Amino acid sequence: MILNVNVGLLGHVDSGKTSLCKALSTVASTAAFDKNPQSQKRGITLDLGFSSFTVKTNIPPQLSSPESPVDALQITLVDCPGHASLIRTIICGSHIIDMMLLVVDVNKGFQTQTAECLIIGELTCEVLLVVLNKVDLLEPSTREEKIAKMKSRIIKTLAKTRFSGAPIVAVSAIATQQAADGPHSTDMANLIQLLLASIPNPRAKREQQLALPFLFAVDHCFVKTGQGTVLTGTVLRGSVHVGETVEIPQHKLQKKVKSIQMFRNPVEVIGPGDRAGICIAQLDAGVMERGFVVQPGSLLPCSACLLSGVTKIGYFKSTVRSKGKFHVSVGQDTVLARITCLLACTPTSTDSEPREFQYLDMLPDVIQDASIGGPNNTFMLLQFDTPVVVPVGELAIGSRLDADPLAPSCRLAFHGKVVNIFPTADLVSSLPVYRLKSRAGEVERLADSRSCIVRDLFKRETNFDIFQGLKVHVRSTTTDAGDAPIEALDIPGVIEGSFGLSGKCRVRLSEDLPDSLVQKFGSKGSKKVGSAASSTDPRTLSVVLEFKKHVFDPKRRFVQ
Repeated sequence: MILNVNVGLLGHVDSGKTSLCKALSTVASTAAFDKNPQSQKRGITLDLGFSSFTVKTNIPPQLSSPESPVDALQITLVDCPGHASLIRTIICGSHIIDMMLLVVDVNKGFQTQTAECLIIGELTCEVLLVVLNKVDLLEPSTREEKIAKMKSRIIKTLAKTRFSGAPIVAVSAIATQQAADGPHSTDMANLIQLLLASIPNPRAKREQQLALPFLFAVDHCFVKTGQGTVLTGTVLRGSVHVGETVEIPQHKLQKKVKSIQMFRNPVEVIGPGDRAGICIAQLDAGVMERGFVVQPGSLLPCSACLLSGVTKIGYFKSTVRSKGKFHVSVGQDTVLARITCLLACTPTSTDSEPREFQYLDMLPDVIQDASIGGPNNTFMLLQFDTPVVVPVGELAIGSRLDADPLAPSCRLAFHGKVVNIFPTADLVSSLPVYRLKSRAGEVERLADSRSCIVRDLFKRETNFDIFQGLKVHVRSTTTDAGDAPIEALDIPGVIEGSFGLSGKCRVRLSEDLPDSLVQKFGSKGSKKVGSAASSTDPRTLSVVLEFKKHVFDPKRRFVQ
């Protein structure tokens, strides 16, 4: 069998990613090596480029076994843009890779987009290999010394990330191309050797994904005269055979698969991890540039979605506040979304949806439970400006792409995993999100030992009908305890209704108040709280009303 592994090349603009792809590759595919005329004109990569090379000998032992031997290893290189304005495309490319090559200009070291690519890599893959490129531009007399210094700096940077101890190799992609037609130089041989040793085994994960409905991430679309429209992309889940019907959920179109090719070789079936082109007859190529092709009925556009395990990215300096708008990259799209930060009211795993959420004003900088190995109970609701196709289980990354791309600051704000989608906006009202509310008043006087008149809990214009029957707590506070300790009180009560027209209410207690307080606040005493001379009890009585307000309920109902 031939095993395909997708390797992403990420890094700052002009670090030599495309040159490295040229030096490594033997087969060019979709948009490889900046074939786009605009890319050639501007001298930078503007879109995802795909190329590959094949290894038929010395297959890494972690990838092959006697029970399931691998005859050849195909390395698909995903050349991602490096310009700050194209971070949407970078994130899109990162979703389909198995491991990452972080390309660094040895003369400049880590730059702003290098750091952003490192963060994206931490979120999307488990294995990183750092490539120090352009070593040919260093003076031969000081080359080894400068390479060693740069490696030392990068090792310190990576020590703070999940890629601590990642291998680092120094190369010159341009010199390799000029010296020979193909990857035959010593530094390229070392790079390939390190790459093969670092590749994670994707087979177990892909076997699980194979049982899921077909999901194909499309990155390019073009017309092939006389045959049809070709959609090129990567299989994320499931499989498809020639002749089967697939759906483009963005447009609710169903079409039959006419033929399939993998790097110009016709095949009958493709599965998870495969890079392929699917030919479909009678499809307008202008229908889609990027998107998904899926098993019919398995995926719908949605107006909102729920994320679990939401974490703020530590390098993002601003706050992530509810009701704010962020650019959210999820699936194949980057769209504006209004966010609502939530906290699961009961401990839960990140893969399940709890029964109830508490509204948060902002996303915590540090998730306490997660920092000590517990579950991350922070969730987030995304309400999109325009409907998008979002597969459940996909990673979502929130960012501030309207910030200055040249500023030395991180634009990536948060990330989480999609656990639920809402096809229409009105379905969000079914999400049990509550905001904790509290009001405080004080006892003005007592009608008897179990009935009190409360002031300052409501305003004159308050509609008492929605508060009638809610529970309150009557608590004592001591203004001057003196030498003798005074017992603190906390007595439950219920709001019976309004009293007069000034916003006062009547509360019925569940048990009798002490005689000293009845004497102090009795109706025959002074109506000024704490001014009665007939009692020496130093306590005053406050009334606290606590309730939960349903955030998305159109009727704004209260719950206790």
